[in-house]
Amino acid sequence: MDLEGDAIGPVADEISWLRPFGWDIPGPPPAPPGVEAEPEAIGVPRQARELAALGRRLDALLLLRRYLDDAPRDAAVRGLLAELLDQEGEAEAALAEYALALAEAADPVELLVRRGDLLARAGRSGEAEQDLREAIRHRRDYAPAHFHLGVTLLRRGLGSDAAEAFQAALKCAPDDPESTYYLGEAQQTQGDLATALRTLERAAALAPSDPRSYKLMGRLLDRLGRTDDAMAMHKKAREATIH
Repeated sequence: MDLEGDAIGPVADEISWLRPFGWDIPGPPPAPPGVEAEPEAIGVPRQARELAALGRRLDALLLLRRYLDDAPRDAAVRGLLAELLDQEGEAEAALAEYALALAEAADPVELLVRRGDLLARAGRSGEAEQDLREAIRHRRDYAPAHFHLGVTLLRRGLGSDAAEAFQAALKCAPDDPESTYYLGEAQQTQGDLATALRTLERAAALAPSDPRSYKLMGRLLDRLGRTDDAMAMHKKAREATIH
């Protein structure tokens, strides 16, 4: 027939004009024409992090939960859900998700460290220490495991054991300012003020904009009777706070 022609197929990117705000709806956006769609296991976590960075944490949680309805054994995505729940202040819900993630994880180290940190902040130091030592058993060169173990032990008043943990962290990551600062704090709890001062001087050199090292050095100098040096250090702390 003269009027015969090709059938009109669906337009690949019609969602963007049929739903002007379609890109804001939680869920992987459609791929542009000619571009291969991103796998959900990669795209969903990426988009969830982007939503969380924009302050839309509830949308991010909804997106992750929808994905996990179809892929409940994805330990990485479930771990991200637990992380966002923790940021929302939902500690018990986060711990439940970490337990499910760890049951499926091929490499549990990072999940153990994150759960250990959460347990420590929740005041459950014994359980936190168990998770962190388990992580170290799996991977002895993982600095965050040693660091969080040190923080947990320091909170329990075990300064000597904490110092050993921070030293182990610094063997794995020698220039980490956080481990260096907390090592100085652990050393001063043991009364070793001179060593603590040297450690804190290095921490200040590694992170000059962080006032904590200057503040603690000021307190230690006060205890040593070096009033003028202490005043100068407190001044540096105030300047760092302003900047």
